[in-house]
Amino acid sequence: MGAVFCLHAQPYTTAVGARIGFGVGPSCKFFFSQRDVFEGILAWQWQEKGAGLTALYERHNYNILRSNSAAVFYGGGVHLAYYTSGYYKTREQILYAENVYNVGIDMILGLDFHESGTPLNWSLDVKPFFDLVNKGFRFWDGAVSVRWAF
Repeated sequence: MGAVFCLHAQPYTTAVGARIGFGVGPSCKFFFSQRDVFEGILAWQWQEKGAGLTALYERHNYNILRSNSAAVFYGGGVHLAYYTSGYYKTREQILYAENVYNVGIDMILGLDFHESGTPLNWSLDVKPFFDLVNKGFRFWDGAVSVRWAF
């Protein structure tokens, strides 16, 4: 005889805060169903003298960890970036000129945590991305995010 295991829906509907990794900046998550999430990230990249905007579709799965407060999440999306000072380069160390625009695709995999009764949402993720303009797989962008959840 098997056991039935059922978890409640996500512990929050919206979270706004900061993502701190290769780039640093605001991150916003919006649930539009019990598992489906839109995340927007605006990141300043100090080393490469630029900024990027990323839009991601994510799926949150609370059953994997068997928890109402912790989820594994995964997804993908797109990014648009602009670098001003000639520090942007590919993994092959090809340095591009000043004022470089870039567009690409992103993937994301991480852990999301929110304890009921507290306003904080934490996540830890890796976000590899591939540039379509000035082509090349760049690297694994990892980060910690801290957000105010409501």
